[in-house]
Amino acid sequence: MLLSISNKVEVDRQTKRNKVFFWLGVAGLLLSMTTLLLSAGNASLAGLVFLLGYPFLIIGLVLSKRGAFNNRRHGIGGYKIKSESALISEELASIPPRYHLYNWINLKDLAPAEGIPAPKKKNSFSLVGNKNELFIEHLLVTPLGLMIIMSKNQMGDIKAGHDHYRRKMSLTSRFASLGEPGLGKPSLELSKQVKTVRSWFESRGYEIPVDGVVVFNNPRTKILGAEEMSFPVCHMHDLKQVVRGWETELNMSVAEQQEIEDLIIKSLPASEADEARTLAQMPGFKRMALLNAQKAAASSKEKDAVKEKKALPKEEAPKPKLTPEERERLRLEKIRAAEEKGRQPVNPYAPVEPGKRVGINGKVREVRPATPERKATRRTEPLRKPPPGAFGDYSASQKKK
Repeated sequence: MLLSISNKVEVDRQTKRNKVFFWLGVAGLLLSMTTLLLSAGNASLAGLVFLLGYPFLIIGLVLSKRGAFNNRRHGIGGYKIKSESALISEELASIPPRYHLYNWINLKDLAPAEGIPAPKKKNSFSLVGNKNELFIEHLLVTPLGLMIIMSKNQMGDIKAGHDHYRRKMSLTSRFASLGEPGLGKPSLELSKQVKTVRSWFESRGYEIPVDGVVVFNNPRTKILGAEEMSFPVCHMHDLKQVVRGWETELNMSVAEQQEIEDLIIKSLPASEADEARTLAQMPGFKRMALLNAQKAAASSKEKDAVKEKKALPKEEAPKPKLTPEERERLRLEKIRAAEEKGRQPVNPYAPVEPGKRVGINGKVREVRPATPERKATRRTEPLRKPPPGAFGDYSASQKKK
């Protein structure tokens, strides 16, 4: 079972920021609609359409779509949407237990090693709105080295070649993705990340192979081809094959891998670092049993909460007091409905025909007998004597002949 550790503090910070962007975009769209409605039919306010209406429309559309798009990466904003970390964990669930996945880590919080100067910052680049050279979305730690997984959620037909990406979309897809961030240059961004992570570990005395892969996790995305690329490009369902096919000259021992992971775990918040270190140093079978027990406990709590909600008695709303006029109106409506259904008022004390009775609802029904009548049995007669000669029965005279 793959160990997946996420920086929950960073995820919460990103989701709050994306929600702010989304609601600011909604406010911009509302202001744009208000401006367009006020200026409609009024020539003196026609200039507001170009000064406020269209700018607010564009800004609101971009901010709302950008916030919703980034929050979908964390599994927020739709019914049963899974986050990127959950999709990667499910795809790599069957790889060896020494493969550990770290999500949304920020290595800049670590101080440089004693006696070793901190690495110089180069040109910064932005991935999820946070300009930071040492911010990694998904980092897979293996005995062979480190692999950076860059996930892209853009839809369309992707064709790559010589580290350049082209995206073809239909008119409806373009309209649906209007305002969302573009594809950018994943190979260039991933190359910068690989160099930064490699130099970061070298400054601490570790020479580790670092590689990367670009993954498209949108089911509507099709990869038409990827030729002469610096890093492999694949769909989410092919990620396991890429990871298994990665080979290096390094083969770290358990102790060496724990040293590498300890540096990464130190970048996590103090509230999560201890638990992550315990899980990383735990054997695979024990970790699997512990995580399965935690999932079972969480699911049982959810079921208990649902049962408690269902068991709570529902408060009955007090019946409204009716005025005499409303009571009379209801009575007349009931009589009219009964007449439409063909019911006729029946006097229960009136004489009834034999074999019939009056039910509780006033209808006359036939009285069924308690014991069913026996059907007449079929009359059987004894078999007649067969004629002579039937079934090989011959007389004595015929036998002599």
